[in-house]
Amino acid sequence: MKKQYSEPDRKNVNNYMLDTSAYNHIVASSEKLDAAKKSVSLGFCYYSTAIQDLELSGEGAKTYNKECVPIIKKPMPSEMIQKFRQLDKELDVKLLPEIATCMLNHSRVDGTNRFYDSDSVEGQLFEKIASKNKHESNRPFEYSHDAIIAEAAVHYGCTLVSDDKELRDLMNATPSGRAITTDELLEKINTY
Repeated sequence: MKKQYSEPDRKNVNNYMLDTSAYNHIVASSEKLDAAKKSVSLGFCYYSTAIQDLELSGEGAKTYNKECVPIIKKPMPSEMIQKFRQLDKELDVKLLPEIATCMLNHSRVDGTNRFYDSDSVEGQLFEKIASKNKHESNRPFEYSHDAIIAEAAVHYGCTLVSDDKELRDLMNATPSGRAITTDELLEKINTY
């Protein structure tokens, strides 16, 4: 399934951006997967970015070295990639345009990248998260994908679903930033 780009209906309070930890959490159990699938019929909408797709295929930000080349020591198991693709299909996950970056091969010239505004709330959030990168380390882009995904969630008014407490805390400390755990999402679905 090739995902389509789509902007969310900002009036829908159930627009969610799933991060990698949420994907892992949901596909770990058939009950959680069933609950997530049920949510689509309840009006829940799911989004991701092309950067997220890189992570789900095993090219997370932590795999990039100083030359911005992914060094994948242990490939993502093909059965996990299949589960993630199936989840994308079941939830009808749409792509949101993300900001362009200076990371090698991370920006597209097809009109799906945006430039961020450093004075905007989401731009400041991006800078705060990206500033955690240690440029002299072996993983100088460690927080870049989180920064891009969080920026897109705020920019498009989506709630970020993440089991990364540090990322959730940064999101929730940002005006108009919303982040919840995967269990909180599943609880919300089950109360509908």
